[in-house]
Amino acid sequence: MNSKQLKRLIIVIFGLAFIGSTGIAVIGGFFRRDSNNAATDNPVTAAAPSATEQLQAQARGYAKVLEREPDNTTALIGLLQTSLQVGDLKTAVPPLKKLIELYPERTDLSNLLTEIETELAQRSQDEITPIEQNAEIPETIEKTPTE
Repeated sequence: MNSKQLKRLIIVIFGLAFIGSTGIAVIGGFFRRDSNNAATDNPVTAAAPSATEQLQAQARGYAKVLEREPDNTTALIGLLQTSLQVGDLKTAVPPLKKLIELYPERTDLSNLLTEIETELAQRSQDEITPIEQNAEIPETIEKTPTE
């Protein structure tokens, strides 16, 4: 190998090394910048939705499926479960009634419906309170003379 060919080989090797190291630094910088800025630049994606919001979104998804497929047991059970987890008993009743209609032999479903209806009735009774219970009652009542 003559000196001219050796110089070319060395130039090519150093050139490739330079391009490689520069490329690695640039690519690494992109990945570092994206991972560091992901949580700080966009606060919307940084804040995770609460568990209740996630359950409500799931319930809406199950309701959409039930609009297309009213007898979809997976969607009925999903809507029932998410409604109960959120504490929305009124929303839990229709899918539960549909499940009872589809599976009349399941007494556990009927028992659950009875419990939910009892709880709803109790809640409605608690909301209706007589005015006398909320009114302030004076400790002493002064008698006025009758004459």
